[in-house]
Amino acid sequence: MRTLPIALPQCGEPAAVRIEVYSAGSLDASAYACPAHVELASSAVDRAGFTAHVVTLAPDVRRPCGHVHVYPTGRLADSDEPQHPHWCDRRDCAGRGLHRSVRLPVNGGHPDPTICELTLTQHLTLGDPVLTLTVIDGGGQELALSLGQGCVLAYQVRRLLDLAKAGQR
Repeated sequence: MRTLPIALPQCGEPAAVRIEVYSAGSLDASAYACPAHVELASSAVDRAGFTAHVVTLAPDVRRPCGHVHVYPTGRLADSDEPQHPHWCDRRDCAGRGLHRSVRLPVNGGHPDPTICELTLTQHLTLGDPVLTLTVIDGGGQELALSLGQGCVLAYQVRRLLDLAKAGQR
């Protein structure tokens, strides 16, 4: 969807405000209105079941009254694009067949013998997210852990690190 499912005033005069359009905690769109149409536009947004939040435009922003921008990450985005979790990097999800977060390097701040990366991944059509640990050294082996296993792993790593610190005293 490239526009809102409601009709807003469109006089074309310079906009004075941006109306942020929210649904269920998601910022879905920004609609722009001139001073004469602020009340009418925000009321239309509210009547359509969305939440309107009016923000004064910065002096360097120029939009005509009636201009609408639908955010690709909101709930009103085009349906042919896969819905992305908030943590997804949104690059080539369809090509990979999964959503992937940014890659987090696993290193101690100095050259380590094995290079690892940690990501959050999820298949496009089913399943819960998993932690994917990729060991780059030696052929790119991947290990997928459920979020529950990731929590236990984090706990166990902290436990072992505490034991190592205790032995250094």
